[in-house]
Amino acid sequence: MLYDDFKPIVDIVLNNWTALQLAVEHGMGAPGGEKTAQLMSVYVARFCVENIADVDELTEVLEDLMDEEFETVCHDNSPREVAALLLNFLTLLKDGQHEELRNRVEAMPKCQKWLSTPIHDESTPPQCHGNPDDNTTSSSGEEEETDRNVIESNSAPEPMEEDPEPGWTVVRTRRKK
Repeated sequence: MLYDDFKPIVDIVLNNWTALQLAVEHGMGAPGGEKTAQLMSVYVARFCVENIADVDELTEVLEDLMDEEFETVCHDNSPREVAALLLNFLTLLKDGQHEELRNRVEAMPKCQKWLSTPIHDESTPPQCHGNPDDNTTSSSGEEEETDRNVIESNSAPEPMEEDPEPGWTVVRTRRKK
């Protein structure tokens, strides 16, 4: 199946996309960014295989996913470059030019394959971020006591001033008096 051959290529390309990697590493969007990026890879691979897409259309899909899922807008033309690269690889795959495809993929920079972790439910749409209220980590009582003491020893926090533009908050450092 074309999807099975194309999906690993999409993973490699998205693994090398700096904008996506930075968005995930810096927690842009909702929690669960790595899983969202993995689901994005599934969505992009299916979109390319199931549609007759051109560079402009795929660029728009990538820009929309980055904006909606990671609250990130790329001003560096990278979504267009990623779209062109993916469609080029898909064309090579469809045309049966496997040797040329393999050479081009191998020529790409090597990076940590953080998108290649298997996803159990590939039908989940990219919008699924998980529940931010889930607290599955536990800490020892000693750590909780230390945290409580630190919180109690701090003076009342200074209020943050909100910028008139919604969605932005001005954060100022505390100064000791």
